[in-house]
Amino acid sequence: MAIFNLSNLDNVDKHQPKYLQLASVIRQAIRSGRLVAGDFLPSAKSLSIDLKFNRHTVMKSLAELVAEGWLESKERVGYRVASDLPIEQSQVLNYSPDEDNSQDHLNYCLVKGGGYTATVNATEYRYNFSGGQPDMSLFPFNEFKSYLSNVLTRPKLTELGYGDNAGTPELREQVKQYLRKSRGVTNREIVITNGSQEAIYITAQLLLQTGDNVAVEALGYPPAMDAFRNAGATITAIKQDTKGIVPSDLEAKIQQGNIKLIYLTPLHQYPTTITLPVSRRMAIYKLASTYHIPIIEDDYDHEFHFRCQPLPPMASHDPRQLVIYISTFSKIMFPGARVGFMAINKQFASAVEAHKMLICHKNNVLMQDALAQWMKSGDFERNLRRVTRKYLQRRDHAVQVLNQLDCFEFSVPDGGMALWLKIKNSNVSARELAESLKAHGVFIQHESSFLTVGNNENDEYIRLGYAGMNEAEFAAGIELIVSQIKNN
Repeated sequence: MAIFNLSNLDNVDKHQPKYLQLASVIRQAIRSGRLVAGDFLPSAKSLSIDLKFNRHTVMKSLAELVAEGWLESKERVGYRVASDLPIEQSQVLNYSPDEDNSQDHLNYCLVKGGGYTATVNATEYRYNFSGGQPDMSLFPFNEFKSYLSNVLTRPKLTELGYGDNAGTPELREQVKQYLRKSRGVTNREIVITNGSQEAIYITAQLLLQTGDNVAVEALGYPPAMDAFRNAGATITAIKQDTKGIVPSDLEAKIQQGNIKLIYLTPLHQYPTTITLPVSRRMAIYKLASTYHIPIIEDDYDHEFHFRCQPLPPMASHDPRQLVIYISTFSKIMFPGARVGFMAINKQFASAVEAHKMLICHKNNVLMQDALAQWMKSGDFERNLRRVTRKYLQRRDHAVQVLNQLDCFEFSVPDGGMALWLKIKNSNVSARELAESLKAHGVFIQHESSFLTVGNNENDEYIRLGYAGMNEAEFAAGIELIVSQIKNN
């Protein structure tokens, strides 16, 4: 007697082993109600003859279903459908794993949201003008491969387990030396993080709670704002002018109360590229000291400063240790490397290490060890000099191309990886321009996407990265942008 339709074997995944194919058919028969609790299946011998399967294959399939709870096996009687099935009311639901039953899915009650997730990655566009995008083709993969190979050939087994969630001792020591020589940052504990974003997120979780305010630049880095909001904080936008954040407005907002944290990108302000002058840095530090407010200094692309030596970070002269210094290797290497770091005091370092235990225990040890060896050898700094020269050439080329056009107003930044351009044609919306260019394979960032609070009444600036493309690609992409502007 055929209790279920054996022709269903034609509807299962033929890439599976045969015993799993048969198990799938019997399982579907039970789910659909064609087999109900207590029904007996044909004997293994009968099934093997009917299906032309080896008897051991059939037995293995039935044993699989018994283990999963779909069948029961009774000695000298055979196999029957279990009375207590793995899913409730399987006959009533008429459930099939191949059908879309989304109306029956649980709607999760999310108590916290995440940041904005783009539906299309910027790297998928032919011309990607993202402001912080490095040219990954410039990375010396063959050179770095030798360091990874050495790590894999001589692995430090004691580091491959749990523990040392602040980072490997070798990389922390190399970062400490690098900061001392290149940025004047000393007397800090180094904690290695999964990029700078993890560092910002952990800081927000440790220092902020619902109702707290974070003082940020009026135009700022969106993922940082998302991290602060996720911690329950409210964003307080501080005015900016041609020299950067305005200390007097910061003081006024602090006096209104409840500012618990200040977030700055002082070297190359994100997104405007402005370098905050020493006088304003000192004024901001004095305010933070007076009101006992920590400062996050996000120094995301310190290496790429061209006009002169970059100003030392605020963390380099921080007698009260107010500054939480954050940086990343994403611009020097590539974003997927996911290596960032914090330079902080011992008390805060201990808190960060403890919080990292809740998230991921530790970062990729093999990548850390290879990076430490690369830095120690001197190849790291040699490559950094090569890439810095290349980005300077690309900045100068971008300026030359844009000066030949009559579409933008801009100041040449002292460094960084992007230009902040004002569209001369007042009839052109930066937001609408960015949206229309996507259809032409061009990705640009517009002013409104960086607005930390409120609505954008001007909508006239775009942030144009020049580091991620060669000169020919940059020129071709600019031609499409200009064409779109003139068509408006």
